[in-house]
Amino acid sequence: MTAGLELEVRELRAGYGGLPVLHGISLVAPAGRITVLVGANGAGKTTLLKTLAGVMAPVSGSVQIDGRALSGDTPADRVRRGMALVPEGRHLFPGMSVRENLELGGYLASRRQREEMLERVIGTFPRLGERLDQLAGTMSGGEQQMLAIGRALMSRPRLLLLDEPSLGLAPKMVDEMFAALRRINKEGTTVLLVEQNVFQALNVADFAYVLGHGEMIAEGAAWELRGNDLIRRVYLGEAIAG
Repeated sequence: MTAGLELEVRELRAGYGGLPVLHGISLVAPAGRITVLVGANGAGKTTLLKTLAGVMAPVSGSVQIDGRALSGDTPADRVRRGMALVPEGRHLFPGMSVRENLELGGYLASRRQREEMLERVIGTFPRLGERLDQLAGTMSGGEQQMLAIGRALMSRPRLLLLDEPSLGLAPKMVDEMFAALRRINKEGTTVLLVEQNVFQALNVADFAYVLGHGEMIAEGAAWELRGNDLIRRVYLGEAIAG
């Protein structure tokens, strides 16, 4: 079992070309837990994950893993530190096989480590083991999402960031994906999940944050937010009396 990393974000500000998107975001993703971040389109969720992964540089604020600041760390440095990002849209190599896509995820690992992680990925997603020689671009959307998560797991992450993993998937595949995330987390990996399927996300998470217009507007234990009238009305589409 791997030991998960704790992520702490303090007063993070980021944007594009001088246009601010994140306005002082602070959050903690405790080691070994599942933390979910929900919010409407355009709230800044993807910008936050890109900044955490080092794809975007913050304007100000800090990002720490287990108390160590990541300032100056490249995306590759963060992978070496145990962080992996599953981006929205998957960003697979469609003309390459499932095996080749997975091996690219373990490019920093030794051959022996890649072989060990390939076995772990196949154990988590048996369907990938049946399609190792299939081109990634010929797979279904759900299978491609499994491959995107599997590719991230090949780097042996202790902190896994996921951006909208259920987007566009059939309900059965959504259930399978969330079940897989539970298994990954039970093995010790810390999970920070950005998700538009709020009901499923709150069911699987330990703690949750709600992002709106680049600011945190609510936070709390996932079970508490499931009963929050604002969350139920705005994000779950329920009619609340009064």
